[in-house]
Amino acid sequence: MGAALTDVHHLKIWVSDLARSRSWYERVLGLEHHTSFEDEDGVIRGMSFEVPGAASQIALRQNPDLARALFDADPFALQVTSSGLDAWVAHLDDLGVPHSPIIRASSGHALGFVDPDGVQIRLYAPDEEVHATQVGPGGVYRSGPAPGFAPGRDRA
Repeated sequence: MGAALTDVHHLKIWVSDLARSRSWYERVLGLEHHTSFEDEDGVIRGMSFEVPGAASQIALRQNPDLARALFDADPFALQVTSSGLDAWVAHLDDLGVPHSPIIRASSGHALGFVDPDGVQIRLYAPDEEVHATQVGPGGVYRSGPAPGFAPGRDRA
């Protein structure tokens, strides 16, 4: 096939307050401002940000109605290393950002927290051993805890 995808260019998150969300995403995720988008009325309602260490970008777009519709959604996960999860716990704790414990997920370990509009953000560290125990032949995820794993327990 000649038509191939090469990467994810950006993820767009709808927010209710662009200034508040910009501040939060820069402070919590370390995003770096790339471009502001001005609407026809001269008001900036969108921004894109570089994700340090990644090829893709995260964009924020002010739209209170769509932001409300995304409340409690978990539309994406950001990849980190397993040791990076521990550093993220310390970083989030230092900032006072509430987060879940590190848990075993379908294909690795993850932790979650929410942005100012209630969008769930997952940090995900892939782990082939976990994937092998949670996902059976044919790539079918088996719900429930993996053998030897107690729900809610931090990593061993």
